[in-house]
Amino acid sequence: MKKKIVVGSLRQETNSFSPVITVEDHFSVSKGQDMLNKIAVTEMFENAGFEVIPTICAYAIPSGKVDQKAYVGFKQSILDGIPRDGSVAGVWLYLHGAMNVVNIGSGEGPLVAEIRRLVGPGVPIAVALDFHANNTEELIQNANIICGYRTAPHVDGIQTQQRAADLLLRCIKENVLPQCVMVRPPLLFPGEMVTTGVEPAKSLIAELDKIEAQEGVWTASLFGCMPWTDAPNAGSSVVVCGLKESKTPLKEAKRLARMFWNARERFGFEETAAQPEKAIQMACAMTDSPVFISDSGDNVTGGAAGDNAYFLNLLLQHQCKNTLVAGITDQPATEKFYALSVGESLETSIGGTLDSNSTAVTIKGTLKCKGIFERDSKPGMKYVLVETDGIDIILTETRSSFTTQDIIEKTGAKVSDYHMIVVKLGYLFPDLRRIAKGAVMALTTGNCGLQMDRFDFHHIHRPMYPVDKDFDWEP
Repeated sequence: MKKKIVVGSLRQETNSFSPVITVEDHFSVSKGQDMLNKIAVTEMFENAGFEVIPTICAYAIPSGKVDQKAYVGFKQSILDGIPRDGSVAGVWLYLHGAMNVVNIGSGEGPLVAEIRRLVGPGVPIAVALDFHANNTEELIQNANIICGYRTAPHVDGIQTQQRAADLLLRCIKENVLPQCVMVRPPLLFPGEMVTTGVEPAKSLIAELDKIEAQEGVWTASLFGCMPWTDAPNAGSSVVVCGLKESKTPLKEAKRLARMFWNARERFGFEETAAQPEKAIQMACAMTDSPVFISDSGDNVTGGAAGDNAYFLNLLLQHQCKNTLVAGITDQPATEKFYALSVGESLETSIGGTLDSNSTAVTIKGTLKCKGIFERDSKPGMKYVLVETDGIDIILTETRSSFTTQDIIEKTGAKVSDYHMIVVKLGYLFPDLRRIAKGAVMALTTGNCGLQMDRFDFHHIHRPMYPVDKDFDWEP
């Protein structure tokens, strides 16, 4: 009987402060050969002589908690895809690590625990995770290999998948079952303060290779955490996997966690950060174009609703010109403009359709362009490009993040036409950073506000820096 490797992927990053519940329809789902084409490890396993058994690949953009029924259904699809005939040599999973489910809590821990119960203690399980995972003991105890991204902004998703696959193959070839240990420094930084290309995160990431070079260690990962998840597992962690009989993994996990903690006061924003009105003044004063302003509190990639017109209102008050807002989620307004012909105008409210705390603004807008974004395994998403008082606005019917020049320009907006471009992001993604002549982080309020001590946490472990300040910690 040919030995099999089961593969599965379920990814969503939860912002529990967002009111937008993530339902089944929000996920793009692939199965069968389509799923095998979506992941980066199929060929590796096949070339090693294994039959690859697909379950599902389900992905949703960051948002509020995952609907319980949707999660249970996805989990069951993965479990149902695992053969029960003893032919499974290994299990490979690509998860996020910060999924939080209504009435359940962490989504990753129960999934891996149930897979472990199904395949038994002798089958290795390898898991690839996002850098912003909020890891649980349940996950750590049931996985043999855990590999996290080493970049934020993320550019090593494929490499991380492949590292987990390579180590899974090593487990099978050497007939060894490593174990993982985790140390959790009490740190709850937003990702905008822990970017891996600059210090002190750069040096912490460099330690991972040194740890992996030591005898008894198979792999090491540092996780910056998803801070807007009010849950007991929220917070940073260091995970080291290695031989059960070796003391080195725990020793090194403690050492790196202590380094992370000792550097806590050195973390800051890579971009210049300022209060909203000051951010506009600074951007207007810059001479080169384009200048990007991050509306950080309404960061869609951090799970915020993306429907807040607060910053647009400021731009209108300041009579800004040559400015693009990319973009605002508002299905009713998008539908109204989409029904027009290019050049026609209407007066309507924009914003506040998803989050009751978001600001709405009434504008008279002229339609410049309209179209549909095609999306994997999902219906197309309508968008419009609208002009009002010298400001262009991209409106979308569902939540969308504008992380690259190409995505922006597919709406008909040309980056070179604008001095200021407002994006609902935190840190700039690599493609935007490449073209930016200036960047300002606007410290707007919202579900992704960057001042963590302003959030009303009820479930995280305390004390937790920087929500709490004056305490020390030992691993």
